[in-house]
Amino acid sequence: MALTQKFLFTILLLISILFLIFANILPILGPVVRFAFIVIALVFDVLAFSTKYYMAFFIPILKMHGRTAVIDSSEAFRMAPSSNAIVVRRDSDVFASAFVKIPTYRSATEMNAEEKIDFTKLFSRALTVARQPVRFGAQFYVINKDLYINNVKNKLNEAEERYQTASLNSKITKSESERIRGEVTMWHNLFDSVSKVKSHALEAYAMTTAEGGNEDEAINLALQQADELATGLSAVFGVTASIIEGPELLRFLEPEYMIPSVTLSEQMVREESVPGQL
Repeated sequence: MALTQKFLFTILLLISILFLIFANILPILGPVVRFAFIVIALVFDVLAFSTKYYMAFFIPILKMHGRTAVIDSSEAFRMAPSSNAIVVRRDSDVFASAFVKIPTYRSATEMNAEEKIDFTKLFSRALTVARQPVRFGAQFYVINKDLYINNVKNKLNEAEERYQTASLNSKITKSESERIRGEVTMWHNLFDSVSKVKSHALEAYAMTTAEGGNEDEAINLALQQADELATGLSAVFGVTASIIEGPELLRFLEPEYMIPSVTLSEQMVREESVPGQL
């Protein structure tokens, strides 16, 4: 039977009444014991009426097994069929969220005071790009060094190829040529220093969410918002922002994706598959 507020209220109230009855119909009890029964009845009475406002706190406690508290066995989210958004269903409401990766080619440690102020102004402009609420964040994680070195080398080769093509193109603007050259320099410096430090990566991202009448509508709206957001961020920061797709999306959703530990949802599923095991 489902644990509802009404059911829990009734049980707690009945326990309170039972303690009051015991305190009054058992004359052999001493005054101290009768007073203790009245206090216990009062406590259960308060708990009964508090379920109306604090039901969410009672459920984890009542479902506790040993030292494990089952908070929610429902799936937090699931990946969209296109693997570029996540979908969350709450009763009849459907929400979809998409993530935009914001590449960073410079660190604040390499900027002087004036450049830091300019960057802050750019970030202020980025906040006005989207019409819907957007969550900005960053993910810091340990990376596979060998795979990362190969990836940096590939990025360096691509940047050098773009710079050579730009050098031969007389129609390209000076600012665009300088940007590409700065990207080449960045990848060169990164490739030279990556073997000297412990391999970590910091990726900035932005998340946007849309609500739809059904799953397809919510996903399409979220991707449309993400595409507009990526275009605006690319123009503001002078980088190529893109929508995050596939397994890479899990880095921003599941910390355990980069850490060898079991997720809470997997633990709860395993416990439910073996009834009675603590």
